[in-house]
Amino acid sequence: MSEITALRAPTIASYIMVAALVLIWGNTFLMVKFALAEASALQVACARILVGAMAVIPFAILSGRAMPRGAWRWIGAGSIGIFTLALPMTLLSWAQQTVPSGITGVYMAVIPLLVLPLAHVFSPGEVMTRTKTTGFAIGFIGVLMLLGWDTLTSIGSASAAGQLACLGAALSYAIGSIMTRRTPTTDPIALSALGFAFAAILMLPYGIREWPEPGSLSMTTWAILIGIGVVSSGIAMILRTTIITSVGSVFMSSVGYLVPITALIAGITFGGETLGWTDALACGLILSGLAIASRRKSP
Repeated sequence: MSEITALRAPTIASYIMVAALVLIWGNTFLMVKFALAEASALQVACARILVGAMAVIPFAILSGRAMPRGAWRWIGAGSIGIFTLALPMTLLSWAQQTVPSGITGVYMAVIPLLVLPLAHVFSPGEVMTRTKTTGFAIGFIGVLMLLGWDTLTSIGSASAAGQLACLGAALSYAIGSIMTRRTPTTDPIALSALGFAFAAILMLPYGIREWPEPGSLSMTTWAILIGIGVVSSGIAMILRTTIITSVGSVFMSSVGYLVPITALIAGITFGGETLGWTDALACGLILSGLAIASRRKSP
């Protein structure tokens, strides 16, 4: 992967795209919670990927995007399909059967913490400094607090398994971010479309098997499934890939600051969820760790 794109300085467009992702992803967890009232976890995951593929792939074709060429671009697209689509979306849908939507959103703040050491090793120009290490350590304490002693001592329980699934999804997203950054210069929409093609191939057998019986889902649930497929998966994937390929995976990690807060506000306001003091403290430690790790030296 020797043709890695040179990083550019963030522009106003970069910040607008990040803000859009915060709004989209911050409310997705609540929408998934509502969908799970009638749909199964696999139905939700399949909808997010298959509907997203039906939105992104035709758009890429109709807009005249060239198919990515070269082995490394296809490897990059395959990693997107696995690590940023099929695997994390399945884990999160399954986890939200037992984990509140707001807490699921908080786990997404772990992504940039995990990106830091991975970027240090695999992404040129994104070195793990002493400041980043300090922020990582503080954030990691917050992760352990969020998991809680009960989770760490009762791995077999449903709630513990759900929280570990959230952590696994965060790790998957972090790996996907690094792999996307390592992919040679590629049109982000074409790369996203090819990634969705890989993910759709993986999930199609489950989608056929899990296709809902007639009348089993209300029109509201269908609307949610289509909405999270088109917006939360399709549009968000294009934005995410565009940000990472242009300004880097560490800048993309700034989404981790506001997605958890947005998810918590949405869950408490519209989902009837509550936030314990330990969860609030854990969230504060994670966000503080991110703030320290992302701090830049003045010129």
